[in-house]
Amino acid sequence: MRTDLIVGKAIYRKPRKNRYEVLAVIEFGERLHVWPKRDGELVEEPLWTPSFIDAEIWARAVSRFRTCESLDRNVENHLLPEMEEYLQSIPDAELVSITRDFLLECGVIHVPISQRAGNTYYFNENEVYSLDKKSELFPYEKQIKHCLFTAEYETCFNVNVWRKAVSQFEVGMTLQECISAFLKTELVHRIPQELSHVDRLVQSIAPPAYERVPGNNNKTTFDHIRMTVGLPRYQFNSWEALLNEVKKHQRGIYQRVAQRLEKDRQFKKYGIPMNFLKVSDVILRRDFSMEFIFELKVTLPQDMEK
Repeated sequence: MRTDLIVGKAIYRKPRKNRYEVLAVIEFGERLHVWPKRDGELVEEPLWTPSFIDAEIWARAVSRFRTCESLDRNVENHLLPEMEEYLQSIPDAELVSITRDFLLECGVIHVPISQRAGNTYYFNENEVYSLDKKSELFPYEKQIKHCLFTAEYETCFNVNVWRKAVSQFEVGMTLQECISAFLKTELVHRIPQELSHVDRLVQSIAPPAYERVPGNNNKTTFDHIRMTVGLPRYQFNSWEALLNEVKKHQRGIYQRVAQRLEKDRQFKKYGIPMNFLKVSDVILRRDFSMEFIFELKVTLPQDMEK
């Protein structure tokens, strides 16, 4: 959808008591937003409709557009789901042809599509994916994202899917063959793993603080290592409830802290194995933080201290 054609246009009339609320697309900063226009100026004008989208699909989607939200977010949340079934009904050959016409209109010919190892790849005038060796035709840019082809002003063009598909293009493939690869490309959305009880408790671990007792002036040594763990403030209805949860998962919290200490650069410089350390104190503070104090030689504390 060319967003430069939609700016300032009325896209939907929402019935209100004794009037209409007209939704229009406006420029707001660097983005386009769907905005209510209540002055009535656009009520009698024909509504703007994209020529390449079925009118019924557009009408259903735009009726659910949220005001004061960005246009691309509305398209993503309301238009694309409506179009999915419609696109599935289009034969593959016809969908490739539609996409080809769209990309040609957007200027996909003789512009950099990909740049790697000093070379540039592009579609020539015969619509064949070609190699520009050592980038003789196109300057090789370090900031390649700023010079590569994209469908400007098009909210329905998924740039991330295109870039993933481009990695599958091979020299000698036709534009239509590349489009077929593009249409079959999907982004993999990793389902986030459910957090463990320990991960919910350990909000942050501050860098180790290496301390020397008065009289120890040797900067290459330490007497104590203090590590502070940030705990959640709002997951529990009382400090006592948090204390009970921390006691249940004290060993797991210690393991997270020990892993953080082992990775610390300064600790590595001391060259001391972790099994040479002991936890001399663990303090759960009223400010929802927890302190581990390490000394040489290790045993895990049995009880928590308030």
